[in-house]
Amino acid sequence: MLVIAACLAFGTKPDARAQHAAPSQGSNDIQAELGQFGDIALYVFDGRADFLARIDETLGLGNIKDPETTFAKLPRSPFTITGRQYGKALATCQIFVPANLTPLLDQEIFAQLMRGWFGQQLSYATSVDMTYRWLIYHEVRHCQPDHFGGTDTENHMDERDADLFAFDKLSTKANRNALATDILAFRMITSALFADRAHMTGLSIKRGLAPQSDQEAINTEQEIAAFLATRRLVTAHAKAIAAKATPTNLELIRAITELRERSVAGTIKTDNPLISEILIDLDDAVAHFAPKLHASVATRRSN
Repeated sequence: MLVIAACLAFGTKPDARAQHAAPSQGSNDIQAELGQFGDIALYVFDGRADFLARIDETLGLGNIKDPETTFAKLPRSPFTITGRQYGKALATCQIFVPANLTPLLDQEIFAQLMRGWFGQQLSYATSVDMTYRWLIYHEVRHCQPDHFGGTDTENHMDERDADLFAFDKLSTKANRNALATDILAFRMITSALFADRAHMTGLSIKRGLAPQSDQEAINTEQEIAAFLATRRLVTAHAKAIAAKATPTNLELIRAITELRERSVAGTIKTDNPLISEILIDLDDAVAHFAPKLHASVATRRSN
């Protein structure tokens, strides 16, 4: 009997460990590129039936422990399937990507994973293709047996490790700073606004990308607590200024910007300096990916 670990993006489900997703268009060049890391297969699927057919073909649904529970609800983002049989890791790690997220359909994976809140076409220091490849390489790290699963703290460390692994493999002298900028902006937004606890890694990624800096060292519990507190602040302020029950994306951006200003001015009452750091980096991240939206909010507030 197979025991499956499904590595998902920003969410959990029964008997599955949540990890960050890696997109894949299933192209031959990417597949060949990943061969250096072991036996890894990339698949694009179109709907649950297509996904289950692929799993049945490669692993056999009859060999999977409780497949109806494990695959009861598939994520809308890419994910990796690994597992064990008779105590040993499966020979092939399978990375799946929903068909509607592939570059073949002119989709930007960062924009989609940020739910389109900051637009469908973002600004990048690198490129759509490079950020796409970085997410694939991130997931490749999860294919290794030591990332099969563990405690909440171990899962959080795995996410940080996978991000830095992908950065190390793809960065060069020419693109290092630009790629770090895109990665950090993405992680700050997802960590602060909608990632699960394992993926609240923005601060630790920031420190990992600049290990020689004088930034304060933090542990997993401190980081998660800071992001949860920041999320509560942003959510509450966005609702307070919203014209309707559900804030718009512009009202969300305005809330982030105003909280950043209050933090810099010292008018937010908190004994956690990490919250101020997050608010500043979060506002910078929005301005990085969506400069026109960010500027339009500032203009509206000044009028």
